[in-house]
Amino acid sequence: MTIMALVLIVAGGGGYLWFRMAGGPQAVSSVQQEAQTTAPAARPDEPFMATLFVPADGALGNVIVAVKRHPELQLQAREVVAALFAADQGKRASVVNELRLRALYLDASWTVTVDLSAASPNQKEIRASAEDELLAVYALVNTLTQNFPEVRQVRLLMDGRVTQTLAGHIDLSRAYVKRTDLVKNQ
Repeated sequence: MTIMALVLIVAGGGGYLWFRMAGGPQAVSSVQQEAQTTAPAARPDEPFMATLFVPADGALGNVIVAVKRHPELQLQAREVVAALFAADQGKRASVVNELRLRALYLDASWTVTVDLSAASPNQKEIRASAEDELLAVYALVNTLTQNFPEVRQVRLLMDGRVTQTLAGHIDLSRAYVKRTDLVKNQ
């Protein structure tokens, strides 16, 4: 009886080891599942098709442009924001015309921080209506959140510092999320 119990324990342990080594059901991490369900990666020489939200006629219009593809999200986001600032001058609100990109950072919580400065080094302040300032802020926010679904929110800095506002109307001390109500239907 003791020998029979010992044989069953050894056989059971051996069967368990064989099952684990033979590739029985194993937990798949959410990262592995996400990697398996995403589309195949684009070739590095293919352009990244970006949707830019540009202020026009009291709303945000969208324009699709091809920009250089980068392997890292942070670098790709910087390229897309640079394209926004280089977009057609005729459609842009005065606030966007008066800004340039200094830096862009992505943190572990998927918050993008965009560090801006005045386009002209002699410029002391940005003058614009509340509507133009709002559209400039959401041009950046919507462009980043549309092109990079991982991005949860966007923070804006001026010259490397937290600032209260760009042109005196919109509070920049907080983070922003996408607002689709500002986009005009096309």
